[in-house]
Amino acid sequence: MRAIVLNGSREVVVKTVDAPTMEAPTDVLLRLTSTAICGTDLHIYEGRMGNFSGNVIGHEPLGIVEEVGSAVVNVKVGDRVTVPTHICCGFCLNCVRGFTDACLTVNPGTTGGAYGYPGMGGYMGSQAEYARIPFADANCLKLPGEPGDEWENDFVLLADCFPTAWHATELAGVSPGDSVAIFGAGGIGLLAAYSALRFRGATVVYVVDYVPERLQKAGEIGAVPIDFTKGDPVEQIKAEQSKRRKGAKSTYRGEEAMSGVDCGIDAIGFQAHDWTKKNIIENPNIVISALGKIINPTGRLGIVGVFVNNDPAPVSDLAGKGEVVVPWADLFKKDIVIKMGRDHDLRYNRHLRDLIIAGQAKPGMIVSHRIGFDAAPAAFRKFDERKDGYIKIVLDPQAKA
Repeated sequence: MRAIVLNGSREVVVKTVDAPTMEAPTDVLLRLTSTAICGTDLHIYEGRMGNFSGNVIGHEPLGIVEEVGSAVVNVKVGDRVTVPTHICCGFCLNCVRGFTDACLTVNPGTTGGAYGYPGMGGYMGSQAEYARIPFADANCLKLPGEPGDEWENDFVLLADCFPTAWHATELAGVSPGDSVAIFGAGGIGLLAAYSALRFRGATVVYVVDYVPERLQKAGEIGAVPIDFTKGDPVEQIKAEQSKRRKGAKSTYRGEEAMSGVDCGIDAIGFQAHDWTKKNIIENPNIVISALGKIINPTGRLGIVGVFVNNDPAPVSDLAGKGEVVVPWADLFKKDIVIKMGRDHDLRYNRHLRDLIIAGQAKPGMIVSHRIGFDAAPAAFRKFDERKDGYIKIVLDPQAKA
């Protein structure tokens, strides 16, 4: 089968590799009709998550079941399904408590396994024509419709992007009437803004980035774009909040001191860009520092941006060990609740699927490019360089370009 294979730092190639085969009676084989490129794939593409050269990457599959193991009872040949990025067994201590991202079975000796990730169980990635799905009854989310229909780009985002974005709003506790600041306007940041505004009742959402096409998409969603190349994003957001309060009467004594936002979301992680420098360089501390300043006392912070234990190309000794300077004093004295981590896929994906089917959610509106495998190497390069409007890319295994 054809697949996208990492071929060293900042290079992927389209190769013919052995197709996966059934390894357990609980498996199914999936013929993929769509598979997405994620911002996390760029960490792997750049070699920042360890040596993964020679492996198939990708972790957002959508397809049709081609073969079913003898122990599978809920899925049959011909079913249209997507599966979570984080593989789960469904029966271990963490899975039964709803923490399926931290399954204790699929990557023995640690918590959590995933497709196409270094150090997460050795599972083949999903940027391929076929994928093996272990523990299929637990992982397969059945879907209506046919390949290529109006839901294709929406359903593929149920594997990771949409649930992770929703998870960000859960971690940050976004509630009706809240103001929200989101750092990062990639796919997850954009869909977190979409979720906060459309489904969780936020009154205003600020999205911080510097890529024009991403900021434009944030505005189309209804968020307020904040371009950090035009000044300190904390001060920009405070200025916008001041404008919103002007003309409104304070309801409570001292309310004017609440000049920031109620909730903050870090949708970037360890490769955040330092907006204080003339030339854009990495600074893994800058987002948490900014959020410590902009979140109001008694506010909430959700962190879904990726952080790694061992960075092969760190900007500092501290960053190389996966450690970040955190403004604990600001966060402590403000009584800010902090939550972080990978998303608990199965808590959300069925509900998000039903929103799509009902016509209430259209996450596929963030997809900027749908291309064939042959165009993937150039797409990875442009996505990595933040060029030509590459925001969210969906690969079609059947397309020629």
